[in-house]
Amino acid sequence: MKIGFPAAGASGELQLFLSDDFTKCGLMGLYDTQTGNVEVIDRTDIKDLSEWVRFQKIKAIITPDIQVMALKVFKEMGISVYKAIGTMLTFNVDLMYHKALPPFQSSEMMTEGGASCSPSSCSSCSSTSCK
Repeated sequence: MKIGFPAAGASGELQLFLSDDFTKCGLMGLYDTQTGNVEVIDRTDIKDLSEWVRFQKIKAIITPDIQVMALKVFKEMGISVYKAIGTMLTFNVDLMYHKALPPFQSSEMMTEGGASCSPSSCSSCSSTSCK
Protein backbone atom coordinates (compact mmCIF):
# COMPACT_ATOMS: atom_id res chain seq x y z
CA MET A 1 0.00 0.00 0.00
CA LYS A 2 1.20 3.53 -0.73
CA ILE A 3 0.86 6.28 1.83
CA GLY A 4 1.19 9.98 1.01
CA PHE A 5 2.53 12.41 3.57
CA PRO A 6 3.87 15.97 3.82
CA ALA A 7 7.64 15.45 4.07
CA ALA A 8 10.09 17.54 6.07
CA GLY A 9 13.82 17.93 5.55
CA ALA A 10 16.16 16.99 2.74
CA SER A 11 15.63 13.80 0.76
CA GLY A 12 17.60 10.95 2.30
CA GLU A 13 17.98 12.87 5.54
CA LEU A 14 14.70 13.61 7.33
CA GLN A 15 12.33 12.09 4.81
CA LEU A 16 10.52 10.04 7.41
CA PHE A 17 9.36 13.14 9.28
CA LEU A 18 6.00 14.77 8.70
CA SER A 19 5.62 18.42 7.77
CA ASP A 20 2.57 20.60 8.51
CA ASP A 21 -0.19 20.40 5.92
CA PHE A 22 -0.52 17.86 3.10
CA THR A 23 -1.84 20.44 0.64
CA LYS A 24 0.55 23.27 1.56
CA CYS A 25 3.89 21.54 2.16
CA GLY A 26 7.06 22.02 0.12
CA LEU A 27 7.87 18.32 -0.21
CA MET A 28 5.51 15.40 -0.83
CA GLY A 29 6.42 12.01 0.55
CA LEU A 30 5.37 8.64 -0.82
CA TYR A 31 5.87 5.62 1.45
CA ASP A 32 5.44 2.10 0.04
CA THR A 33 4.53 -0.23 2.90
CA GLN A 34 5.39 -3.36 0.88
CA THR A 35 8.94 -2.34 -0.02
CA GLY A 36 9.68 0.19 2.72
CA ASN A 37 10.83 2.65 0.05
CA VAL A 38 10.30 6.36 0.54
CA GLU A 39 10.23 8.82 -2.33
CA VAL A 40 10.28 12.57 -1.78
CA ILE A 41 9.07 14.92 -4.52
CA ASP A 42 9.31 18.70 -4.63
CA ARG A 43 5.73 20.00 -4.44
CA THR A 44 6.42 22.48 -7.25
CA ASP A 45 6.89 19.50 -9.60
CA ILE A 46 3.29 18.42 -8.94
CA LYS A 47 0.81 20.44 -11.00
CA ASP A 48 -2.42 18.81 -9.79
CA LEU A 49 -2.24 17.20 -6.35
CA SER A 50 -5.36 15.04 -6.68
CA GLU A 51 -4.18 13.70 -10.06
CA TRP A 52 -0.75 12.96 -8.59
CA VAL A 53 -2.38 11.07 -5.70
CA ARG A 54 -4.51 9.09 -8.17
CA PHE A 55 -1.51 8.36 -10.47
CA GLN A 56 0.63 7.18 -7.53
CA LYS A 57 -2.22 4.90 -6.36
CA ILE A 58 -2.08 6.32 -2.85
CA LYS A 59 -4.55 4.58 -0.54
CA ALA A 60 -3.96 6.60 2.64
CA ILE A 61 -2.67 10.02 3.66
CA ILE A 62 -1.13 10.77 7.04
CA THR A 63 -0.86 14.47 7.85
CA PRO A 64 -1.02 16.79 10.85
CA ASP A 65 -3.40 19.13 9.00
CA ILE A 66 -5.36 19.32 5.76
CA GLN A 67 -7.73 21.79 4.16
CA VAL A 68 -11.43 20.92 4.35
CA MET A 69 -11.98 20.87 0.59
CA ALA A 70 -8.92 18.67 0.03
CA LEU A 71 -10.21 16.26 2.67
CA LYS A 72 -13.56 16.09 0.85
CA VAL A 73 -11.87 15.43 -2.51
CA PHE A 74 -9.63 12.68 -1.14
CA LYS A 75 -12.53 11.00 0.68
CA GLU A 76 -14.56 11.05 -2.54
CA MET A 77 -11.57 9.35 -4.23
CA GLY A 78 -11.78 6.58 -1.61
CA ILE A 79 -8.58 7.61 0.16
CA SER A 80 -8.36 7.37 3.94
CA VAL A 81 -6.96 10.53 5.55
CA TYR A 82 -5.47 10.18 9.03
CA LYS A 83 -4.53 12.84 11.58
CA ALA A 84 -0.85 12.43 12.48
CA ILE A 85 0.27 12.15 16.06
CA GLY A 86 3.72 13.70 16.30
CA THR A 87 6.09 13.93 13.34
CA MET A 88 7.51 10.39 12.93
CA LEU A 89 6.11 8.67 9.84
CA THR A 90 6.87 5.10 10.94
CA PHE A 91 5.21 5.69 14.33
CA ASN A 92 2.07 6.97 12.58
CA VAL A 93 2.05 4.07 10.09
CA ASP A 94 2.22 1.62 13.01
CA LEU A 95 -0.68 3.42 14.70
CA MET A 96 -2.67 3.29 11.43
CA TYR A 97 -2.15 -0.47 11.10
CA HIS A 98 -3.28 -0.99 14.69
CA LYS A 99 -6.35 1.17 14.03
CA ALA A 100 -5.15 3.67 16.63
CA LEU A 101 -4.58 6.64 14.31
CA PRO A 102 -7.65 8.88 14.17
CA PRO A 103 -9.13 9.63 10.76
CA PHE A 104 -9.86 13.25 9.87
CA GLN A 105 -13.58 14.00 10.14
CA SER A 106 -15.06 16.82 8.06
CA SER A 107 -17.46 17.72 10.85
CA GLU A 108 -14.69 18.30 13.42
CA MET A 109 -12.79 20.53 10.99
CA MET A 110 -15.83 22.70 10.38
CA THR A 111 -16.25 23.67 14.01
CA GLU A 112 -15.09 27.03 15.28
CA GLY A 113 -12.05 25.41 16.90
CA GLY A 114 -11.00 23.62 13.71
CA ALA A 115 -7.62 24.59 12.31
CA SER A 116 -8.71 24.71 8.68
CA CYS A 117 -12.23 26.11 8.80
CA SER A 118 -14.10 28.60 10.92
CA PRO A 119 -17.37 30.52 10.71
CA SER A 120 -15.47 33.72 9.92
CA SER A 121 -13.97 32.14 6.79
CA CYS A 122 -17.30 30.96 5.32
CA SER A 123 -17.65 33.98 3.04
CA SER A 124 -14.42 33.12 1.23
CA CYS A 125 -14.93 29.34 1.23
CA SER A 126 -16.09 27.58 -1.93
CA SER A 127 -17.23 24.41 -0.14
CA THR A 128 -20.91 23.59 -0.41
CA SER A 129 -20.89 20.65 2.01
CA CYS A 130 -21.31 22.74 5.16
CA LYS A 131 -23.49 25.63 3.94
